Amino acid sequence: MQPYGVVIPAYNAARTLAEALESVLGQSVPPAEVVVVDDGSSDNTATIAAGFAPRVRVLRQSNTGPGAATTRGVQEITSPILAFLDADDLWLPGKMQVQLQVLHDNPDLALVSCRMRQFRHGVPDDGTGEERGGLLRPCVVLRRAVFDAVGPVLDLPGNRGDMVDWFARLRAGGHRTMELDEVLALRRILPGSLSHGRAAGRDIGYLKVAHLALLRNRRAATDGEQG
Repeated sequence: MQPYGVVIPAYNAARTLAEALESVLGQSVPPAEVVVVDDGSSDNTATIAAGFAPRVRVLRQSNTGPGAATTRGVQEITSPILAFLDADDLWLPGKMQVQLQVLHDNPDLALVSCRMRQFRHGVPDDGTGEERGGLLRPCVVLRRAVFDAVGPVLDLPGNRGDMVDWFARLRAGGHRTMELDEVLALRRILPGSLSHGRAAGRDIGYLKVAHLALLRNRRAATDGEQG
């Protein structure tokens, strides 16, 4: 199986980052590279990440957003396979072994995803949390060449919807994906995190995603008529 690199965008993640990194470094197939991008944190996120050196590299930038942090991390990865993790979520120990094998067995596959189970911060996962599927940052493993073809992850208003937009562009490009019916990652419910709860100011990013998708569809229709 090919080596893989992991990108973890992190913003004020001191409460959870060490546990997230331990879940990455404890994989049955360990990563060749791990990059944490500290997106302008005001806590000791970068210090915690640096404590895992030399297995983890830390990059620091002014607060720009999770999309820019993800893209910058990818730029530092040299491995042919990419995986992502949010700094407050976790991987189960055999996650990468399962997904790497799927990519190895399916050379025409661009990306493989999995299911994710929720748990509450401060309460150990007991296997009963709500499960979610779909294309989610902590769940996907993909080929580096595919990321380069789709392009950078864009930060949208409210700092939400960055990966939703990227995955929409992935689909629009005709790349083949597969979702496994297996829980391989855990999503932490953490009040105060970027993805927690609903808020009009943050959710505006999803409206931008829909608008960008509409523009792409119109362009595709126009190109088809001209062709």
